[in-house]
Amino acid sequence: MAFIDKIGDFGVGRTLTSIRANLLAQEEALVATRQVLLHDVQWLRVTNATTQDIVLPDATTLPKGWQLTVDIPTTSVASANVKTYHAVTPVLLKNILVGRAYTFTCVDISTAAGLWQINYLEEADLVPTARFASTFNATTDWGAAVIGYYTITITAVTHGRGAEPNVQVYILTGSDFIKVAPDRIYVAANGDTSIRVPEVPDLRFAGKILFV
Repeated sequence: MAFIDKIGDFGVGRTLTSIRANLLAQEEALVATRQVLLHDVQWLRVTNATTQDIVLPDATTLPKGWQLTVDIPTTSVASANVKTYHAVTPVLLKNILVGRAYTFTCVDISTAAGLWQINYLEEADLVPTARFASTFNATTDWGAAVIGYYTITITAVTHGRGAEPNVQVYILTGSDFIKVAPDRIYVAANGDTSIRVPEVPDLRFAGKILFV
């Protein structure tokens, strides 16, 4: 069987039938934002030491139905934020947790950000809910009091659960944790999360914050 290599794009006006079409994959260790382009591979498998951004292409440069699968293997230390294109401030579309993969399909190319259909590649009921826990002590971790309150803040980059995390707070009692309600739990628009307690009386406690 003879093979013909074509360097460049190949367009088919109707149905293309073949024995096999190899869709290429690429593995990368990200240390900075990864800008995806029209001609990138269809499967991007990335590992991160800290949460990094993956920015989808300018949708106006894509054909409808263009796809990208982003895979964060269990060997990665941190998650990845997939964002829609913007020349200055790309917008978070999906935070991908370690051990998960999603396919992004562009279904509207009328704007640079586009409209994307997101599909998880495994059965959700077979995967345990991923969590992030941050423990803290009853003194220095609370910092200095401001206007009568002590505060602990966990950024969205740190907890990796996106802009709308489910937050639970626990107090350490002996070697056990008991769920409690601090004076306030505040989730900023970007997902940064803070808890606070009064300075007088001093209600600081040792415990943990759990993000689901």
